Formats: sequence, C-alpha cells, structure tokens
Amino acid sequence: MDGKRVLLVVEPGRSGEATVELARELVERQDAALTIVSEVPRAISGARCGNSALDYNLAVQDSVAADLDRAWLCLGEFGAGAECELLIDRVSPSLDEFVAAGRFDLVLLPARRRPMRAPGHPAAERLRQSTGAEVQVIAPRPRQRTHD
Repeated sequence: MDGKRVLLVVEPGRSGEATVELARELVERQDAALTIVSEVPRAISGARCGNSALDYNLAVQDSVAADLDRAWLCLGEFGAGAECELLIDRVSPSLDEFVAAGRFDLVLLPARRRPMRAPGHPAAERLRQSTGAEVQVIAPRPRQRTHD
C-alpha cells in the first residue's frame, strides 16, 4: 500500500468511526496519501416547493462539515497532510466523478444498516464498476461489553 492514494468517505455513526480508524492505521503503517470527503445532500428549493430550503441546506452543510472536521481531528498527526473536501449535491462533482478524477487506489466507505440484508453502502458497487479503485465497505467494530 506504500504511496497509494486512499479516499476516506466520512459519515456519522459507528461505521464512520471504524472507517476513520482504519484510514488512520493505513496512513500510520503504510504511508498512504489520504483524502477525506463528506457528501452534502441538498433539498430542492424553488417557487413551487413552498418554503425555501436555503436555510435547511446550510444547516445540513454545517453539520456535514462538522463531521468532516471531527474525522480530521480523530486522525491526529496522520491527518495533517490530508486533503479535505465537501462534495455538495448538484454543485460539486459526484462521489463517482471525484473518485475517477482523483485516481484513488482505495476507497473506504462506512457500512450502512440495511434491513434484512448485510450492511453495505449504496455507492460501493457503482464505484467498483466505474473506477479502477479497490472499494472496501467498513462495518462497525463490535461493542465491547464490560462486566461489573
């Protein structure tokens, strides 16, 4: 993995935390170049949609930016050289376009819970098919029980 380009997709939750931990280990042990991204969904706003979604969209963007900042802080010294990017829906390139343009070797996606199916990520298969990158979906680490 030496010198490889790794993309960390940040999302809140236990899988997101596990994904950040794995990225930290890769940078620490294998000197990988890290890029950290978060996707910002946007609500459509317009004359026929009732109230404006501008304030809502700004609040969502602030929340996602805070998630990105927390991930960067969790990486500590290993995040110092990382590039950070917010991918804003219908403004920035899509995740697929970003991965293809960045020529990443590895994409780390946090798993999402899916009822009646194994944890996965909706972008995983698309990224595997549209890019040459290895795509890993990271499940949350099991919780350790403490016995009192």
